[in-house]
Amino acid sequence: MRARSLLAPGALALFTAVLAGGCAGGLIPTKQKYVVEMNAVLPEGRGDFSTDPDDSSTVFSKEGLLIKVKPLSDEELNRRFPPLYDGRHVNPYTFDQKEVSTSYIPPRFTVFDVAVINNTYAKIQFDPAKAVMVTGDGRSYRYYDPGREGHLAEGGNSFSKYYRVELGISGYEKELALERMGVVYKSVYHRDRPVFKEDRRQGLLVFDPLPQDYKEGEVVLHFNGFVLSFDASGKPENTVDVEFRYQVKQGISNPPRANGKG
Repeated sequence: MRARSLLAPGALALFTAVLAGGCAGGLIPTKQKYVVEMNAVLPEGRGDFSTDPDDSSTVFSKEGLLIKVKPLSDEELNRRFPPLYDGRHVNPYTFDQKEVSTSYIPPRFTVFDVAVINNTYAKIQFDPAKAVMVTGDGRSYRYYDPGREGHLAEGGNSFSKYYRVELGISGYEKELALERMGVVYKSVYHRDRPVFKEDRRQGLLVFDPLPQDYKEGEVVLHFNGFVLSFDASGKPENTVDVEFRYQVKQGISNPPRANGKG
C-alpha cells in the first residue's frame, strides 16, 4: 500500500546546504547542531488515520477511541522541561552539553508524546511495555520505565538504572539525578492505568536514541495489544494493534553565518 508523507512546514529546511565537512559560497560554519527530523506518514485510503491541525500529531480513531502520537524534538523537550531557577538542567530526556569527542549535543532518547482519549468504551488501556519502535533496517527498541531493573515487563529499560549509572560520586550529581527522576515519574505514560469512558490519559513514551548511522529511512512505532474491552474477570477481551509510521532524516547541521559579503 502506498503511503503519503506529511512533512511539517519547513522541516527539511534545517538540513542546510552546509553540512558537516565543509562550507561554500562565502559562508562560514558556526555552532554545529545534531538534527533529527521525524515526519509522519499516513497510509492512503485509511479514514482511521488523520493529522491534528492544532499540534501536528498523528491521530488513530476507532469508534470513539482516539490515540494521538507526536514525536518530540530536543528543542520541544527543553521548552517543556526548562532549567531550574539556578540554571540546573533537570530535563531527563536531553543532554545539555556536547560530548568531548564531538562539537554538537547528541540526542539522549527518542521521545513520543502519547494521548489516549476514550469517548465511548467502558474501559480501555494502552500498555507502553508492549510498544516497540523498529527502524527500516530491522533494529528494534523497547520502552523506558521508571520502575526498578528486574521488575520491568516485556524486556523494558529502566530509567532508575540509567540514572544510577549517571549518578557519579558527588552530592550535586546525585541531587540532580533525583530531580530528573522526579520529572520522569510525572511525565512518562505509566503502565497499568486504564482510561475510563469520557476520560483521557497522556504521557511520554521513551526509547533509546536512533543510531547515528541510520541517517535516513523509516521508523515504525508499534502499539501492540491495545485493549478495547475487558471480560468479567478483568482480563483483556478485545484488542487492536496500531502502527504509526515516520520518515526519519538525521545528521549534523552547520548553521551558516554570512562573512560580511551579503
